[in-house]
Amino acid sequence: MLLSNRTVLTNADLPKIMPIVQEISSICKANNIPLNVWLGGNGYVMGTLIFTVGYESLTERFNSNAKLLAIKEWWVANRKLREYTISIEPDTIYSFVRGGVSGPPSPMGTIVQAASFQMVQGADWLGTLKWANEYAELSSKISGVDVNVVHTSVGLLGGVGMFSGYANGEALDAARTKSNASTELMAKFVEGGKFAMAGTVVQRHMIKIA
Repeated sequence: MLLSNRTVLTNADLPKIMPIVQEISSICKANNIPLNVWLGGNGYVMGTLIFTVGYESLTERFNSNAKLLAIKEWWVANRKLREYTISIEPDTIYSFVRGGVSGPPSPMGTIVQAASFQMVQGADWLGTLKWANEYAELSSKISGVDVNVVHTSVGLLGGVGMFSGYANGEALDAARTKSNASTELMAKFVEGGKFAMAGTVVQRHMIKIA
C-alpha cells in the first residue's frame, strides 16, 4: 500500500483558494481517484495544503495520473491554483509498514497527527522499522487509536513517519492525554532517539477540507 503526498504552500487566501480545491477534488472523485485535501495546522506554515491519495501500486498511480492529464478541466483547475501558490515541495510516495489508507476518502473535518524523522546516517534500517512498529503498537494500545507507520519509497529516502486520524480536536486531546501519562510509552519514545537524525523530528497536525 502506497500513500502519494504533495505539499503546496499558498498565500493563504482561502476564500479564493477553496473553490479551486473543490474543483480539483470533484475531478478526482468523478474519475474514482480517492483524493484527500488537507489544510496544514500546528507545525505547518500558514496556507499549506497537502494532497494525498492512497494507491495499491505504482501502476495504479501512473494510470490515475495518465487519466487526469487527459482532462482539460484538470489543467485549468491547477493553473488557477498556481496563481495562489508560493512553492511546491517535491512529491513523495510512502510505503506502509503498518496500517494503510485503502477505501473511501477520510470524512471532512478529520484531524491527522503526524510525526516524522530522517534516519541517522548508518542507522539500522530493519531495527528502525522494528522500533517504529513497537512504538506504534504500544501507542495504539494506550491511546485506543490506531497508528500507521510509513517510510519513504520515492523522494528523499530514509524518512520514517507515523500518523493517526481523529474525528475532532476532543478525540485528539483525549488520546494525547492518555499517551502523555504513560511512562512506558515515553521510555519507548526515547529509545527511538538513536535512529533519528538530529533536527529532523517533526510533529504536525492537519485537517481534512476536501
